[in-house]
Amino acid sequence: MNKRTRNKWLIGLGFVGLTIFATQAWADGAGSSGMPGSADDPVVTKSYVDQQIQQIAGGGNRLVVEELRAGQTLYGYEGTEFIVRTGKVVAVAGMNGDGLTDITAGADLRGGAAVQSNHLLLIARSDSRGLRLAPGNNGVAYVMIRGNYEIK
Repeated sequence: MNKRTRNKWLIGLGFVGLTIFATQAWADGAGSSGMPGSADDPVVTKSYVDQQIQQIAGGGNRLVVEELRAGQTLYGYEGTEFIVRTGKVVAVAGMNGDGLTDITAGADLRGGAAVQSNHLLLIARSDSRGLRLAPGNNGVAYVMIRGNYEIK
């Protein structure tokens, strides 16, 4: 083998070695961030993931049925939905006088406005908006609720 051919082989072998080295170094660097259990990709349990989804979703899609009695006010937080099933109920305005969004009717309900049964209501902001029994109604109203709320 002459000197020229030998130099070509050495250069080729050096290039192949450098390529293998660079590929391995790249794989080591890229692979460590995606390793399960590493700081960049922690291993978590299903219950933890479910809990985080519940927190993001604001309680999830669970509907709760509550009794609303005379003297009580049902307050919803931002994104809470109400459906009045039975009873005569009126809207409670927020701190700025804003009412509830009646999605079924496509209207805004100001404070004191009567709420129709089986209409989907949405609380747009957490500013003390809600529902209470209509004046003179001493019965009970049943309200379906999705989201965060409190009764005072």
